[in-house]
Amino acid sequence: MRPRRRRGTGTIEPMPDGTFRPRMPGAGGRLDPCPTYEEAERILDAAIATVATDAMCSPDGKTLRGFGIGFLDDREHTGVASVRTDRSRWRQHIETAYFADWSLSEVAPHDVREWLAGLMRKHAVPGKGQKHTSRRKLSRSTIQNTLNLLRSSFAAAVDAGLIRENPARDVSLPRDPGRTHDPWTYIEPAEQDALLGCEAIPEEGRLLIAFAIGTGLRQGEMWNLELRDVHVDESKIVVRYGSKGRATKGRRIRRVPLFGIARQALDRWLEVLPQRENPLKLVWPLPSGARRQKGKAPKEWESYLEKAGIVAEKRHDGRPVRWHDLRHTCGSSLVAGWWGRRWSLIEVRDMLGHRSVTTTERYAHLAESALEAAARATDDLSTIYPRPEEPPSNSAAIELAPPRRLERPTNGLGNRCSIH
Repeated sequence: MRPRRRRGTGTIEPMPDGTFRPRMPGAGGRLDPCPTYEEAERILDAAIATVATDAMCSPDGKTLRGFGIGFLDDREHTGVASVRTDRSRWRQHIETAYFADWSLSEVAPHDVREWLAGLMRKHAVPGKGQKHTSRRKLSRSTIQNTLNLLRSSFAAAVDAGLIRENPARDVSLPRDPGRTHDPWTYIEPAEQDALLGCEAIPEEGRLLIAFAIGTGLRQGEMWNLELRDVHVDESKIVVRYGSKGRATKGRRIRRVPLFGIARQALDRWLEVLPQRENPLKLVWPLPSGARRQKGKAPKEWESYLEKAGIVAEKRHDGRPVRWHDLRHTCGSSLVAGWWGRRWSLIEVRDMLGHRSVTTTERYAHLAESALEAAARATDDLSTIYPRPEEPPSNSAAIELAPPRRLERPTNGLGNRCSIH
């Protein structure tokens, strides 16, 4: 039995005379019958590719796939910071839609809703360096961002006069029923000690991890940090880039203080770094001297966790630790006061480069330890005061103070106020 063709790539119908008729997707029509299934498949694939190519040059029949090429290029030229992620989402979730090779004008709102329903059932694909994803489904944020990208592409087509209405305009995700757990995790103090003190992890790996935890830098910010932006004498670093030659996610330069484990790790690393090639003058280049790729954790990351005994089944929330969770570990540690003084949410916001303190409030529950400490201290104080003694039974022994003289209120008028 032949495998069924992916939706949106047409069909091949067996005919009574033993031939096979290829049929184009959508309203593309039928092609001439072929003597074998394999030949029909080749003709169908070639016809779809030809239509997609022709549509790129035909305003009347441009396909979503063909339009997407120019749409994504325009986003890159206008300086959209997440264009690399947009291209990945487009390739994985939009180009695979069954209507990707239809004319833009043929796509209707119900097609977008059906595509969205399939996206909500879709499972994440393990990335490079990941052994598995526990068969988890796509996150709600990924689905929402992909829908927004599709909606933006149709909006651009409307602006270009290719279609009259945006079929994705009124399509939205169903209401979130509410989370029963946080979609992120952090490494607790004991786990931090186990990870940074594990001698089975090479020193370079431990220094890399310590710097990531101690600064809370995003992965792209750390991989693109240059030596010229490290000011050891001032105990700070200047964060300029989120990827090669591009600004950070917040699109502004920020200065991050160096202290604690981050300062110790950097001091040691700067002693080791001159021994390797580093033509790009980066702080954390690959062993070859090349720039690390944004979005990719060190390939040894999962093995480091296993060596330190940090596995999901034994953790406080049962969640695996991603490299990005080292950033969450920084914020959590500062708010909870695990490294000393407790930081306010405003201070952590500035440290991590959040645009709004609302984002930083994800760590607010860790500040409850301060409230609990205050409650315990108050409860302890309440025990140092003895109960008041019972008054003596002999009422004659009690000396009563003379009654105070009662005066009429003057409401600030003094002697001018007379009462008759």
